[in-house]
Amino acid sequence: MSDSYQTLESESTNLSSISEFGSTNTYTLPSPHPDDVLAKEEYDSLDYDVCYNVPYKKHLKSYTAFTYWHVEAMRWILVAIIGILTGLAGFGILFFMDKLIELKYEQFNKAYNYFLPRGTVVLGLFVLLGFNALYAMVSAMVTIVEPLAGGSGVPELICYLNGIKIPRIIQIRAVVAKFVGVIFSTAAGFYVGQEGPMFYIGAVIGSGVSQLQSFLPGLQKYPLPYPYFRCDREKRDFVSCGAAAGVAAAFGAPIGGTLFSLEEGSSFWNQSLTWRTLFCSLFATFTFNVARSAYNGYPGELGRPGLVNFGTFPVQGGLWRTQHLIIFILMGAIGGAFGALFNSLNTHVAFWRNKFLTKRKWSKVWRAVEALLIITATTLAAYLCSMYLGSCVPRVPEINNVTIDYEYLNRTQAYFCPPTTDLDVSYHNDFTTLLFNPGELAITQLYQLGQSAYSHMTLVIGLILYFSIACWTLGVAVASGLFVPTLLIGAIYGRLVALLFTSYPVSFFPEIPPATFALIGSAAFMGGVMRMTISLTVILIETTQQISYGLPIMITLMVAKWVGDFFNSGIYHTTIHNKHIPFLDEKAPDQLSSLLAEDIMSENVSFLYPITHVGSLYQLLCTTTHSAFPVVTPFTSQGRPLQNVTNKHVPALYSDDFSLTLKKAMSNGDDTVPVHNSLRAQSQRFIRRKRSTFYEANDTYKKRKVRNPPKRPTEVTSSQLFNADGSDHNIPNSEPVEDRSGGRENKQGCLILHGILLRSQLVQLLTKRSFFDSEKQSNTQRELSHKEMMEGYPRFKTNIDHLGIDEDDKDKLMDVTLYMNPCPYTISNQAPLPQVFTLFRTMGLRHLPVVKASGVLVGIITRHDLAHEKLMGILKGKQRIAF
Repeated sequence: MSDSYQTLESESTNLSSISEFGSTNTYTLPSPHPDDVLAKEEYDSLDYDVCYNVPYKKHLKSYTAFTYWHVEAMRWILVAIIGILTGLAGFGILFFMDKLIELKYEQFNKAYNYFLPRGTVVLGLFVLLGFNALYAMVSAMVTIVEPLAGGSGVPELICYLNGIKIPRIIQIRAVVAKFVGVIFSTAAGFYVGQEGPMFYIGAVIGSGVSQLQSFLPGLQKYPLPYPYFRCDREKRDFVSCGAAAGVAAAFGAPIGGTLFSLEEGSSFWNQSLTWRTLFCSLFATFTFNVARSAYNGYPGELGRPGLVNFGTFPVQGGLWRTQHLIIFILMGAIGGAFGALFNSLNTHVAFWRNKFLTKRKWSKVWRAVEALLIITATTLAAYLCSMYLGSCVPRVPEINNVTIDYEYLNRTQAYFCPPTTDLDVSYHNDFTTLLFNPGELAITQLYQLGQSAYSHMTLVIGLILYFSIACWTLGVAVASGLFVPTLLIGAIYGRLVALLFTSYPVSFFPEIPPATFALIGSAAFMGGVMRMTISLTVILIETTQQISYGLPIMITLMVAKWVGDFFNSGIYHTTIHNKHIPFLDEKAPDQLSSLLAEDIMSENVSFLYPITHVGSLYQLLCTTTHSAFPVVTPFTSQGRPLQNVTNKHVPALYSDDFSLTLKKAMSNGDDTVPVHNSLRAQSQRFIRRKRSTFYEANDTYKKRKVRNPPKRPTEVTSSQLFNADGSDHNIPNSEPVEDRSGGRENKQGCLILHGILLRSQLVQLLTKRSFFDSEKQSNTQRELSHKEMMEGYPRFKTNIDHLGIDEDDKDKLMDVTLYMNPCPYTISNQAPLPQVFTLFRTMGLRHLPVVKASGVLVGIITRHDLAHEKLMGILKGKQRIAF
């Protein structure tokens, strides 16, 4: 169901809106430019706000001191379990990926050694291409079956943590598909990494562990020892913990993972969540470290904390000097522009992919064909460049008198190099070493190997090749991460800078290890693409284990971000914009400060009465897709019922005595008379006294000549509020009077807001048959507990196909005052947009009613009303009217 309050065409003859009271808007929204596509209204919002209704308050009263202790203890136990499972998932990816790569190169080596003496080594290409195409097809087929397996999943998780309900984003099917897909995509040789998918996998594990009954539907009949976290607000925090654990397991950086979730992932944060997230990340890093050390044959050594390990950097002679900061700033500026170019090109690739592949017939087949085409181009480029352009370079075990780790030196590739009989001299092909090795190993070798390990031509061609293919690969129908490609492209860029200073030395800049330039180049390009600063700084410090790199990395990332922001947004937010997801930034743009709440609110609001016929509620659900309905009563500005709504239509709500009691309850400063108690008490009195008048109202309704009436209308609905006596649908104009807020109010009436009822709550009430006979008192209505209201979470039934409401049920009444949220956040219609935006985003709201100072409901604001494109359209329309 959509949160957007745009009235459907089918509703136009059945529903009225607040706009009929006299709109405050005097202009219309202009047609958007084709490039300014409004955010899709199919995205719903999550319920981060607490519904303090009567069942929830009773639920809280049942808590004891032990219950609160148990809740807190279970939070820490669950985050530890999340960290352990995330670490094991990371090790599982590493294990299966290594086995697939080992199988591929084992068969390729046999073919290479067979064809090499015959002078037909080029035929070995087909063996390598066959394995890569097979692995790529498996990853593409997984993505076709489950589309959420494609990409990294980071933009979708960012939107989820922003309060947007992405369909099926945190289901077990999606995480299994992502797990399998990333194993085969990395083994195939795509220019992708596992770190982005690990962020997603950890987040889904966090959701699944905390919501095990909904994550595994078969467990719903078994009670769990922690039934306290079945709500969007609690689940959001566990998802944040799991996402941080995924990054921590990928890089072996628990602090960096925590900061990544804080800086880029989560939109809602608090101090207690910081501790739990770090605790979860530490468990993930420790678990992965233990498993990988045992796998490498060194159990208990704990020397491999993450999927990415950059080795030990040489420190003799110093890693950098103060004057090198000038070079690092220039590298950051160039890297920022370079990253902005990458994002822009990828946006155009995504546009053409969506136009010519996604929207075509047999789109899934074409997406798989594209994946095969990319892996074919990648394999051909790597093989042919290595064969014809690669340089055979001697393996040099020392750089600046520092011994290189032989693990990285020995894993250089010697394909296409002549064999040697000298045991003291061996060669490696620099192009093969750069393009044949997995991305994580290639990055480490760029950091660790000496200056002579790569030629100028190899680095230049490798940079162009990797940049173009990585830009094309991002967004293809395979699981893919972005960290490894950006790190590798930046490392090549840094090595080129190092070669430049080696070829043309400057006395002002002393010689430093090429690893430093490679690391700074990685930071520059990654900052230009992702636009993050703090988290990336800490991640790179933790992976290099060199705190002295902190200042140059931070400066480089800041400069890269500033330069990149001048051209476009970061890659994640660019992807979100391209998918038209209504993401809310931290604050509203400054140029929109002139807008008010009444400028952006939706006036086509469908509303409920505190006590309503079931038939009217059923008709409302049939004709709307709204996710919430304000609960209101209509009154004149003097606090009396509307003149054209007589007692024979809705006597329990619009009698004089009820109006006075309601007005007293609403204006009672000491809150001694709760609104819902007053509504129920007065409703019972007047229903008992005038129950027969409901049938009178039904007869009156049947005499009206309306177009496409409901099958059996039983009372005046909210949409027919102001023509209930059979008059014309159009409300006659009248002289407005000033209300206490200084605004304008129609004499015909106004809507006094009492609360908000969610669509899922209304459907649940109808499903549980919580209504009563019109001849009885409202206290005979079945009262549902908080547990009953939350049944079916998070997959609440919002459709009406299963309700089984018959014609007799439609004559009955429902009292919603116990179940509505009696204290929703509201905002004045004169509030400026920055205040509206801050309240909506900070509190994680789904609906924000707009009221006047007197409590009169005049509209409602949802996430779609705050979409950037829509706000800009309203501002342009307002400026056009002003001129």
